[in-house]
Parts: sequence; C-alpha cells; structure tokens
Amino acid sequence: MENKRQHLEMIQGVIDRMAGNLFFLKGWAITLIAALFALSAQNTNQKYIYIAFFPVVIFWILDGYFLSRERQFRDLYDDVRVLDEGEIDFSPPDVPN
Repeated sequence: MENKRQHLEMIQGVIDRMAGNLFFLKGWAITLIAALFALSAQNTNQKYIYIAFFPVVIFWILDGYFLSRERQFRDLYDDVRVLDEGEIDFSPPDVPN
C-alpha cells in the first residue's frame, strides 16, 4: 500500500499546483484588465478598452488549458485509486502535448 499512497500523494500534489496556477492566473487577469480599463478612463483614450480584450482572450485560453490538464490528472488519480498494489508503476500519463 505504500507505493499506492505515494503515487496518489504525487498526483494530488500536481493537482494542487494546477489549482494554484489557475488562482494565480485569474488574479493576474483581473489586475491587468482593471489597469487597462483605468488607463482608458483616465486618458479618455478608447483604444485601451479594445486592447483590454486581447489579454482576456489569452487568459481564457490559458485557463482552459490548465483546467483541462487538472481534469486529466484527476482522472489519473481515479484510475490509480482503483489499481492493485502490483500495478503501480509511477509512469506519467499518456497525455497529448
């Protein structure tokens, strides 16, 4: 049972880092977009509003990427959870890059 427990802890650590990355990414997105909107209101320059939409799309794509990777590791966790002790091999999941 020791190998199984260690493997599950390793996978849980990756899932926790993915969740932390999502939180960090959303914080940066809010900060950057709020700053761009503040610049557009201060200078009454309307192009800053349009520039603010570009980071929204980029952060949306990154959020989707991290969320999909986190779900893949959650699926791996569920797969390892039901394996027998002899089948634990600590190999990385077959995830397309």
